[in-house]
Amino acid sequence: MKKQFDIKEALKKAMTFQQTGSINKAKELYENILEEDDTNFEVYLELGNCYIEIKDYNKALFYLKKAIKVNNKCHLCHFHMSKIYEKINKYEFSLFHLEKVIKIYPDSYEALFLIAQCYRKMKNEEKMIEYLHLTLEKLPEHPGANHLLASFNKNTTSKYSSEYAENLFDRYADYFEDHLVNSLEYKVPFIIKEKLKSLNLSKESKFLDLGCGTGLLGKSIVESFPNLVGVDISKNMIEETRKKGIYSSLHVGDIEKFLLDNKEKFNLIIAADVFLYIGDLENIFSIIKDSLDDAGYFIFTIELSQVKIESYQLAKNGRFSHTIDYIESLFKKKGLKLYEKEEIILRQENKIGQKGVIFILEKSL
Repeated sequence: MKKQFDIKEALKKAMTFQQTGSINKAKELYENILEEDDTNFEVYLELGNCYIEIKDYNKALFYLKKAIKVNNKCHLCHFHMSKIYEKINKYEFSLFHLEKVIKIYPDSYEALFLIAQCYRKMKNEEKMIEYLHLTLEKLPEHPGANHLLASFNKNTTSKYSSEYAENLFDRYADYFEDHLVNSLEYKVPFIIKEKLKSLNLSKESKFLDLGCGTGLLGKSIVESFPNLVGVDISKNMIEETRKKGIYSSLHVGDIEKFLLDNKEKFNLIIAADVFLYIGDLENIFSIIKDSLDDAGYFIFTIELSQVKIESYQLAKNGRFSHTIDYIESLFKKKGLKLYEKEEIILRQENKIGQKGVIFILEKSL
């Protein structure tokens, strides 16, 4: 006699597989459930999530649409679909589903914020600002909305910049690397790799990668320098990095706190595109100097301001830009010596090269 298929038990087991990263096993079980019950809303939703996990967005959309047919009040389905369309740069479709979320669940401040982000990418500043204010009506302390409004108000700083960066990169982690390399033509890790050749560092040197992201820098230098430590504020970024098996250790957290708590000295500290999210650099320069070994090096990039400023500014893109004069005054004050600086193109934005500077500083003995 054929054993009766227990849908509840199968669903529980599939979810366990999904939560522990066994996506193929989870998918197989979910599909088995659908053979028994093709009206199971929860299974369609979770299958959609499985395909999001493996970046098969067409299949994910297929199952999420099936879930909506079974339950047209599912705001989560619309929310997930909006995020997929954002990833593939179909902002009008993303907006359509976010508006559905708001209709079903009016208190969703995160949907309101994502609508603002869509309008930002569509270059509609008026609608973007409108939805940032609507976000703050639901959640006055929303870090992203407060930070971006600060940038539009021409503030020089923002108390929400750290939280903004954390949330931004948590959302961005699963497609960050592909977008950065293939769409924005990001070359900074490869520029740093070339710069390292002149420093004559040994293979045993201890490197600290501040704001390591998904490990792009580590991937480019690990063969020459395997003793790599990475730290990033985004736990999702660190999870993407961990999959590569590049770093000897990885840490989630604020870089200043990590450096203050850490007792290890490093031969090289790198901060590639990290200071784009920090305005005042005086304190971090002091902490980095203390974390360098004698005659250690510090490599970092800054984004150059497109307008005349004295030191640093929070721009409309939500990032900080700094002046060369400000950086030079800081490292002289802190007793760090200039080894090299060069103006470079950090990335492409709207087919225009974003100007920046790469600095190499040396700890003076």
